[in-house]
Amino acid sequence: MPELIRRTSLLEVKGQIEEVEVCVVHEDGREHITTDPVWVYGDSIAVLAYDPTAKTVLLVKQLRVAPYIMEEEIILEACAGGIEISDLSIEEACKREAQEELGCQLTNLQKIANVFINPARLAERAHLFLAEYTSGDFNVESRNLDDDEDIEVVELSFEELRSLYDNQEIRCPRLFMLTQALLLKSIGI
Repeated sequence: MPELIRRTSLLEVKGQIEEVEVCVVHEDGREHITTDPVWVYGDSIAVLAYDPTAKTVLLVKQLRVAPYIMEEEIILEACAGGIEISDLSIEEACKREAQEELGCQLTNLQKIANVFINPARLAERAHLFLAEYTSGDFNVESRNLDDDEDIEVVELSFEELRSLYDNQEIRCPRLFMLTQALLLKSIGI
C-alpha cells in the first residue's frame, strides 16, 4: 500500500502546484520513493452536445496556450469546465457550462466516464457526458462567458466529426473520448 510522505505547496495559481512524495513498498520488499509535481485543481465536466435528428454536434474553439506554443494551433474541444460550489450536481454543472459556453439547453444527459485526464501530473477527475441539443436552437448571444474566455461555437455534421476522428485531427482528449462514445452509440455517425 502506498504511503503519502509529504505534500508541499509550490505555487498557487488556478489551484495549487504541489510537490508530492509517496513511498511504495513492493511485494518483494523493495521500497520506491516517488517525488512528483502535481497540479491540484478540482474536478471538471466535459459534454459533447449532439442532435440525433439533424446529425450535428456543437464544439468550442478557443486559444489554449499549450497547443499554441507546441504547434501554433487553436484546437476544437468539447464543452468543458469546472464543477462549481453552486452546482447542485455534476449534471447541473454540464447544463450550466453548455448554457455559458454554447448558449444551448441540454437534454438526455448520459454519463460516459470519469477519468483522470493526465494522471501523472494533474489531480483532476473529468466527468464525461453525451447530451442532446436541438440544432438551430442555440443562441451565442445568451452565453455567459467568464472574463478570461473568448470562445467560438462550432457546429459540425456527424460526417465532419467522423472525418476529424478518422484523420487523427482531434487533439482534445475529452473530445476524442466523447467522439468514440458517440460512435459507439450507433446513431449513424
